[in-house]
Parts: sequence; structure tokens; C-alpha cells
Amino acid sequence: MSFSVPERVIWISTDHMRFDCIAAHGNPLMSTPNLDRLVNNGVTFTNCYVQSPLCMPSRCSFMTGLYPQQTGVTQNGQTLPPGFKPTVASVFNEIGYNTVHIGKLHFQPHEENDLDPRARYNYGFEIFWLAEEPGCYEDAYTKWLRSEYPQYAKAFKTVRPISPTRPPVYEGCVIDAPWEASYSGWVANQAERYLGWHNPKVYKPWHTYFKQKQFMHLGFYAPHHPLNPTTEMFKPYSNVEILLNQINEREWEDKPRPLSDILQSYKDIPVEKFIEYRRYFYAMVTGVDMAIGKILKKLESENMLDDTLIVFMSDHGDMCGDHRLISKEVTFFDEIMKVPCVLYWPKGFGTKGRKIDGLIEMVDLLPTLVELCGGNVPEVMQGKSYAKELLNNKVPSAREDVIAFHHPDFAMIRTNEYKYIRYNSFNTEVLYDFSDDFSEVVNRIKDKPEVLNKMRERMLSRFLAAGRSVLEAPYLF
Repeated sequence: MSFSVPERVIWISTDHMRFDCIAAHGNPLMSTPNLDRLVNNGVTFTNCYVQSPLCMPSRCSFMTGLYPQQTGVTQNGQTLPPGFKPTVASVFNEIGYNTVHIGKLHFQPHEENDLDPRARYNYGFEIFWLAEEPGCYEDAYTKWLRSEYPQYAKAFKTVRPISPTRPPVYEGCVIDAPWEASYSGWVANQAERYLGWHNPKVYKPWHTYFKQKQFMHLGFYAPHHPLNPTTEMFKPYSNVEILLNQINEREWEDKPRPLSDILQSYKDIPVEKFIEYRRYFYAMVTGVDMAIGKILKKLESENMLDDTLIVFMSDHGDMCGDHRLISKEVTFFDEIMKVPCVLYWPKGFGTKGRKIDGLIEMVDLLPTLVELCGGNVPEVMQGKSYAKELLNNKVPSAREDVIAFHHPDFAMIRTNEYKYIRYNSFNTEVLYDFSDDFSEVVNRIKDKPEVLNKMRERMLSRFLAAGRSVLEAPYLF
């Protein structure tokens, strides 16, 4: 197959979505026909791990090709500097793509920022339709909703994140409104409009004002809580039986702080609450799937699908009741760290589904996309590109291990056989052995001293490399 760059790239990111929230990934309860289509006809990395368990550091990492220690964003609430390079927009601008952002980006804190009259940073995106959280800010989504669906504006209104009246994260509700008015519906609507404007075959007379190639990032907030699906989104799950993975009582007893404290966070919550959380969570995923279906239909109607590279992934996962936990914390469980990563490009990859099972890091995604689109990967990026192997239908060489970091000094390293976690400021450690404990329940630091020392050495080596500065040195002294 001869190599040519895609005319357009659509990078779809979700928030909190687990790897197993796609039917084609082995969960028959999920109603995800459009994601199934991408998986069954594209390239799926089945062991892709994010570099942080929280939104901002993870996003700033995979959208720069750098580790959190290098971007300086190692927890929520920090800001990626406005002139920071490389970012996804800066590299795609340089290789000749128009760059568009729609939805959630989260390179800077969003709480109360809509009250600040100063302009927000766009990080190089030429079109920037920002909405960091649905229904609680004066942002692009809220303004659109009041204009297009004013009768449902109140229904989708949500309480600000730090408000004392905000409901618990495990509480869900169904909104009697059309899916089209939801946040996911808005993202699809804006993407569809943009794709219609920028089809050179249709709008050739004035398309010369734009670059011929298009890059679009679609930032979905779902399935992040608040869990407020519409009736249509919730319908596939309203009457199905939902089971949790095994919940191990008193799992915290062999764990050090702060992990033991986290594992006790919801110990008094009835199991039924976790089941209902997962039911509403699945419905939010289906809302994203419906948006992808709308975008695919638009691409097909405009004869643009074959030459479009579609990327689907998430910034991290969600516990969804496993280990008697919900949402995400610095536990570094696979439910949080392992995420979907799917690439679909008929003209470049063909339409035969491929699964790549080796370990990769989400920091590898941007370098891979840059090379697939004909660019040179900036030297400062530490992610690995798999473009050549993908184009030549070869299996990329897997990483021996994957790492993650969180402020102030919490770290994880995972191989196929073991996972080692260090909470450095607590001087505590956790070791899991996947040979007989794939659910990550038993702490093995006491009975595997040789493995523990080897994993410590691995972590030291990886984190020394991951801490290299990306700042330029224009002077000798």
C-alpha cells in the first residue's frame, strides 16, 4: 500500500472511559455499534496505558508527547504555559493542517474561569470552541444550547464542581430531552458543521482560504460524572442485569497509606449504588457512540471517510465499583490506567481489524500521528512512533514497561508480569503479581524481595529519563 498522508485527522478524546466500555472489547452489555465499527475495521492497541490517573496531567502529557514531569502539569489545577511547545496544535500547524478544537481540552483549570473577563489560552488551535464541563459554565456549549434548544437549557444545567449543593458523584438522573441537545450531541453537531464547511469538493470556490488538510480534536466530557444521560442514551441499560467484578472485603488491610485510605473511601456505600453508577456510566458512553455515528455518517455522505484518520481514546478510566471504588484516584489500578486506543483510516490501514497486544504508553500516540501525517517528530518528544509498522502491516515492538506519575511523588511502573507503586512521601510501596492476581488485590512486597528490588531499579531508570527538561538552552552560561 503506497503511503500518502490523510486529508483530515479527527482525534476523539473521552474522559473517564474504561477499556472495557466498548462491546467489541468484550463487554456484551455495551451498546456501542459505532465504536465497534472502528474497532472491527481499524487498529486497536489492547494494552495502552496513560501517564497519569487524573485528567489534566494525562491530557497535557499525551497532547505534547511528553511525560507529566516534563510538562510541569502533574496534578489537576495547574496550567500548561500558554506558549508551551510542542502541543498537538503546534505540530499539526507546522505540517500544514488547519487545527480545530471542540469541547474539553483541560490544559488549564476551569473552575470559575468563565467569570474572568480575560481571554483564555488556545494553545495554537486556529478554531477554538471550548466547553470544559457541560452545563455549569458560560461557555460554547451553554451558549449554543440556549440558542438551539432553549426549552432544554434548564434540564441540562448542572451545579458548579465546588458547589456544596453538587450531588454525590454516584447519583445519576435521566433527562427527558433529545440526545441532540446533550453535550455529546453538541460536539457532534459542531463537528458535522465544520466538516461540511471544509469539503473542498463541495465548497471549492472559497475553500482556497483554508489549508487543504484538517485536524480536529473533539473533546467529549462523557462518561465523566455528572451522570445525566438522556432517555435515549439510558434505554439500552434500563432493565439489564449489571454485575460488578469481585469486591474483596477489607482489601485495604495489607495496603500502606495513602492507598489504604482510598480503599476505605466508599466502604459504607451499598453495592447497589455501585451497580447503578455503572448503569448510568454505560449510558453516557452510548451518548458518545451516538455522536461518533453522526460524524461517520457525515463523512460518508461527503465522500470523505476513506481519507480520514480517526483516533479514539480516553484520558484515564473509572473504577465503576471495582475494588469498591468509583471515579479515579491515585490507586494506579488497571481500571484507571488502561484505556481504549483505536486508529481507523481505511485508505491508510485498510479495513481489516487488527489488534496489537503489546504494552504501549499514551505518550506514544502523538508521535505516531505526526509521522502518519508526514511530519517529523520533534526531538524533545519522548513518546515512540509506531507509524512505519502500522503502514507496513507489521506488529510494533512493544514496550517492556509503562510508567505513570502524580504529584507530589507518587509513581507506578508496570510490566506484563508485575506492577510496582511507590508513594514516596509516605515511604511506602505496593507490588502486584499478575501471574496469580490479575485483579490487583494482594500486596506482595513481603514475599517477593528480588522482584521488588528489580522493579525499584526499573522505576529509577525510567523516571530519570522521563524527567529530562524540554527547555531550550540558548546560551552557554
